Amino acid sequence: MNATILHESRGRIRFRLRQKQMTLAQADLLEAWIQGKSWCRQVTVHERTCCVILYYDGTRQAVLNEIRHFSWQEAERTTALPAHSSRALNREFEEKLVTKVVCKAACTLFLPSPLRIARILWHMIPFVRRGLRCLLRRRIKVELLDALSISISACRRDFGTAGMVMFLLEVGELLEEWTRKKSVADLARCMSLNVDRVWLRTAQGEVLVPVSQIQPGDAVVVRAGGIVPVDGLVLEGEVTVNQASLTGESIPVPKRPGGAVYAGTVVEEGECVLEVKQASGQSRYDQIVHMIEQSEQMKSEAESKAANLADKLVPYTFIGSLMSFVLTRNVARALSVLMVDFSCALKLAMPLAVLSAMREAGRAHITVKGGKFLEAVAAADTIVFDKTGTLTHACPRVAQVVSFGGKEEAEMLRLAACLEESRVFRPWQAGLTGEVAMEGADLLSIRMELREVRGDGRPLLSCSGVTWDWKAGAPVPLGMLLPERSRRRQLLEGIRQAGEGELRSGSCLLDPDWKEMARRDFRASRFCLRPEGIELFYPQCSLAPAVEGVPSFRVPLAGAAWTAGEGTASET
Repeated sequence: MNATILHESRGRIRFRLRQKQMTLAQADLLEAWIQGKSWCRQVTVHERTCCVILYYDGTRQAVLNEIRHFSWQEAERTTALPAHSSRALNREFEEKLVTKVVCKAACTLFLPSPLRIARILWHMIPFVRRGLRCLLRRRIKVELLDALSISISACRRDFGTAGMVMFLLEVGELLEEWTRKKSVADLARCMSLNVDRVWLRTAQGEVLVPVSQIQPGDAVVVRAGGIVPVDGLVLEGEVTVNQASLTGESIPVPKRPGGAVYAGTVVEEGECVLEVKQASGQSRYDQIVHMIEQSEQMKSEAESKAANLADKLVPYTFIGSLMSFVLTRNVARALSVLMVDFSCALKLAMPLAVLSAMREAGRAHITVKGGKFLEAVAAADTIVFDKTGTLTHACPRVAQVVSFGGKEEAEMLRLAACLEESRVFRPWQAGLTGEVAMEGADLLSIRMELREVRGDGRPLLSCSGVTWDWKAGAPVPLGMLLPERSRRRQLLEGIRQAGEGELRSGSCLLDPDWKEMARRDFRASRFCLRPEGIELFYPQCSLAPAVEGVPSFRVPLAGAAWTAGEGTASET
C-alpha cells in the first residue's frame, strides 16, 4: 500500500492512500482488514478523501510494516466483508440532504419570482393532500396542522414562509428516515454472521464458493474453529458445537451423524460434513432482519403516548391560533402559533430515541426486539433465568474471602493452599474388564468393557468385542458369520424386539426415538458372540441416559454357524 502520513500522535495515525478514488466496497474491505488485526482499537475509513484514521496498540513500526504490505488482492482472499454495511446508506442520504439544501439555495437566489412561486405551489400538493385526507377521515392530526400552516401562508402571498416551512419539514422527514434505516442497518450488522465463503464438497473435491451459491442438499465441510454458515444435518464426522449464541449454554454439545446444527454456532472440536437444509438467506440472518423490521412495530408505551399526545395537542394549537387572531386581528400572529407547535418534534424524538437505544444495546452485544421490551426491563425488579450458562462462563473465580472466628484472610488463604497441595488428586483412572463370551472348537469371542474416570466425574463406559478364528489365526468380521444380504435388517429387527422386551419388563430406560437412533448408528464392528446368538453394543448415551451404562442387545439366531463351549471370565 502506498500512503502518506498526514498526522500522527501517540497511538493514532491519520494517513491518505495514494490513489485517485476509493469505492465503497474497497472502503469496507480496508476497514474490515484493519479491524481484524490484533493491534487495532478503532479505525475509520473515509472513501471520499481516501483517508484512514487509525487508533492502535503496540509499536508504531509493527503497525506501519503491516500496512505497508497490504494489497487489495490478498485482502479480498483472506478478509470477509461485512454482510450488511451502512456506508452506501450514508452516502445515499448525504447526497439527498446536500442536494436538497443546494437546490433550495439556488432556487431562492437565482429563480425569478413567478417560477419560484410556481415551484412552491407544486411542492404544496403532497402536504395539502395529506391534510385533506386527515380532514376527510375526521381526524385532527399533525399532518392537518402542517397543511393549514402552509396553505395560510400561501393565501397571504407569503410564499417565502410557505417554502421555508416545507423545506424544514422535508429535511426533518429525511433525517428521520436516515436515522431509522441506519439504526436498523447497524442492528443487522451487529447480529450478522459475517461468513461469505464456505467449503463445498463436490465430485472433484472441496471447492471454496460464496455462501450465496449454497442450495438445499449440498454438502458443506466445517472444521474446528469455523462458524456453521447454514442450517443442516451432520452427514459425516463427530464434532462438538458451541451453541451459546442460540441457547446461552456454555457447554459444547456433541453432534453425530444425523444431528441438527444451526447457523451461527461454532465448531470447537472435530470436523464434519453438513447436508444443507436451509440455504443462505433463509435461516438465521433472514430471521434476524425480519425480527428487526418487526421491532419497529413493537412500539413502547412511551412511543404510543408521545404519538397520541402529539395528535391531542393539535386541537389546542388551533384554539390558541384562533384566540390569537380574535384578540389581535393579526393573521401573522395567529399563524406564528401554528408555526411554533412542537407536536412534530414530540412525535419524531421518541422513536429516534428508542432506535438509538436499541443500536447502543446491539453494540454491547445485547439484542432488543422492540421498545416495549426496554420498558419491561426498566420496570422489572426480579429476572428468572432457566439456564445455567446464560449468565456465567463456567469458570468460577474467587471474588472475596470471608473469614470467621477472628482469623485473618491471609491465614485462611495459607490453609486453603496447604489443603490443596495435600489433597490426593487422581486425574485419570481406567479399568479394563474382559469376558470370554463364547469359546468353541473354531471360534473364540471376547467381550471387553473399559471404565474410565477423569477427575471426580462420572465414569465413562465403552464396550467392544473381538471374535477370533483358531485355525486362521485372525479376527472374524460379522460379514463372514452372517453372509446373508439381509443380515442388517435381521439384526435391527432383533434389536427392536430385545429393546421392546426390556422396556416392557422395566429393566432399562431408552430414549423415545431409540429405534431410529439404533438404525442410524448401527455398526457391524461392535459385537461379540454368545452361545445363543449375538450381542450388539452401542456407545454410552447414544440410546439411553448415561446412568444406564452401555446399551447392549442380545439377538438370538437360529442355526448359528458356530459351536459354543462354556465361557469363562477374567479381569485385568
